[in-house]
Amino acid sequence: MKKVILSIVSVIILALLGIVSLNQMKNNGPRGRVISPTGSKIIVEEMSYYIGGEKVFGKVFKPADSEGNYIGGDDAMPLVIFFHEPLKTEWPENLIKSLVPAGLIGYTCGFRADEKDAEALVKRLRKEKMVQDDMVFIICDSSCGNEIVKAVSRLGHKIQGLVLIEPELSGKARETYVRYSREFLTVNEAAKPNAKTLIEDYLEERGALK
Repeated sequence: MKKVILSIVSVIILALLGIVSLNQMKNNGPRGRVISPTGSKIIVEEMSYYIGGEKVFGKVFKPADSEGNYIGGDDAMPLVIFFHEPLKTEWPENLIKSLVPAGLIGYTCGFRADEKDAEALVKRLRKEKMVQDDMVFIICDSSCGNEIVKAVSRLGHKIQGLVLIEPELSGKARETYVRYSREFLTVNEAAKPNAKTLIEDYLEERGALK
């Protein structure tokens, strides 16, 4: 009898450990609903991952109907990821909110790490059921431009487009930019007020908007 009890306890402990491990890999926080600049409803929730033992915090933005329900169903949608300076979230999140109602999934991440972490995060996001893995686009600001450009060069065909907001590149990232700049969209300071329109045109040209 004692052996049976010990076996049951062992099974329970293993099950609990498995649940904890899954939660460590990805954490989906409380869901909220916000209104986009165009008046459409959007679902927002924390969607963070453990990368290299460190938790990388992010938010996912999904289009919703007038009742606030996700409109994607079982269909995958193009994904736009915005890597930005930590703590400066207002402009990146507002930009993503303005793009999502067009039929996109948005993701924002305050990023201060290296290109390998960015690469790992993108690969995780591409595996999400809601993401159309052949339609993944990245936006980044100047704070992490060097690392993100290097990550994009490592990801290759897994990324369909890159938008650089006021880039300040150097070294290997600068060399990559010079070589492939025709494939990227660069938004300088003067063009920043029109960033939404420029990005929408870029996404449409590359098949993300229909």
